[in-house]
Amino acid sequence: MDHYGTISDNAARSPDPGMEAGEPVLPPSLRRIAQIVTMSPLRPARANLALAWAFTIALGLSPVLLMSTLDGGSAGYYLLVLLSIIVLVVVRPAAPGQVWCDNRREYVWMGVGVAVMLIGVLTSLMVHGLWKGSEVEKAARFLTVLLILAAALRIPRPILAHGLFGLLLGIWYAVINVGWLVLSTGGRPATRQFNTVTYGNLTLLFSMLALLLLGYRITRFKRTEFALKLITGVAGLGAFLATQTRGGLLAVPVLVFIALLVQGRRLNRYKAWAGALLLGAVGLIVLSDSTLRERIHLGVNEFEECQVTHLADTSVCIRLQLWSAAGHMIQSEPVFGIGGGDRFREELRSLAEARQVSPTVARDYGETHNDLLYFLATYGVLGGLGLVLLYAAPGWVLLRRLWREDDAGRLFAGAGVMICASYLMFGLTEMMFRDMRSASFYATWVAVFLALSDPARRRQAD
Repeated sequence: MDHYGTISDNAARSPDPGMEAGEPVLPPSLRRIAQIVTMSPLRPARANLALAWAFTIALGLSPVLLMSTLDGGSAGYYLLVLLSIIVLVVVRPAAPGQVWCDNRREYVWMGVGVAVMLIGVLTSLMVHGLWKGSEVEKAARFLTVLLILAAALRIPRPILAHGLFGLLLGIWYAVINVGWLVLSTGGRPATRQFNTVTYGNLTLLFSMLALLLLGYRITRFKRTEFALKLITGVAGLGAFLATQTRGGLLAVPVLVFIALLVQGRRLNRYKAWAGALLLGAVGLIVLSDSTLRERIHLGVNEFEECQVTHLADTSVCIRLQLWSAAGHMIQSEPVFGIGGGDRFREELRSLAEARQVSPTVARDYGETHNDLLYFLATYGVLGGLGLVLLYAAPGWVLLRRLWREDDAGRLFAGAGVMICASYLMFGLTEMMFRDMRSASFYATWVAVFLALSDPARRRQAD
């Protein structure tokens, strides 16, 4: 059996170097190190270990690059894709005939589902005789979930899990960024990396992931690590509330429900009460925060105003106009959509002339503030189906793992489900897949949590 240079979890199946006849029995920690070192010549093993850490560091930098820069998120994504290719070339699986995992069929079907988006985009553009490279690349980035997953499955879980600290870095940058903007302006923070709604939504997601992963210990400093995750998660929730993002509040009950679902048979009345108390605490904070309460009240007033003045240029009414415009486009081109690129803006201008939307909406907006309506309107049935499968294909694989016996695997599966569900909920009132950076984050971290929760990981002792 060829074990040359492998660092995959399957390495745990190799003969135990501490159990050979005539050799002393080593402690478990030293035994694991001996397994890694004796699998191959010393130099390749060290090179592969360095590659594993390089991949993990690049992964950990992705959240903070996403939250702190305009272009760093894409640059970090390209680096991670490059490292994924190198890992697949250099690090070979341990078992003869094994391609990259034990349950390939499950991932292949998931890949087919994720590929529908790219097929829908290409089909629509071809039918309309258009080409929009950025739209094609964004759809293709979703498909790289398979590439990153394949590479992540060859990185030992104890190493790969260190990338989760990157979520904490992303939260702390968001806390400092939002805090500074609130203190300097005295009003709602206007973030430059994303609009305030998307930035607040991502901060909420990161914070809930940090709190969910309290149950998994990455380092040997158990109490310190627990305190760091807890403080970071709570601080992130505070930053989210400071963004005054109303749409994100809709996702909070869903995310809390997923956190309770992860508990499985371990869920008891105390943990159920803890979930209820968390929801109650968020509700009390919202009700006690006069600014956020005023924004919720303003939203209700704007909705009522829009029933009378259909073309009012308010936050809520603009969304309703965009959704109505998308409905017109879906009715006119239900199969292949209107096409990507600038076609959406062109259709909005036509609708403005027909007084279906206001001139402000036609001039300033190029999307629907709703992911599903946008992909249905621009790319038709396949575009809408592709978006649904982006949530459902990996979500179903992860959801099935919530009932596994592996506690760590269940936590990681819950984190992956949380990403899928949060993007779905956020996408009801905001276009989360507006640009490639958010799409890259989704593909990257769904792949990572798929790898961390893979059932084969149970054979590796953390």
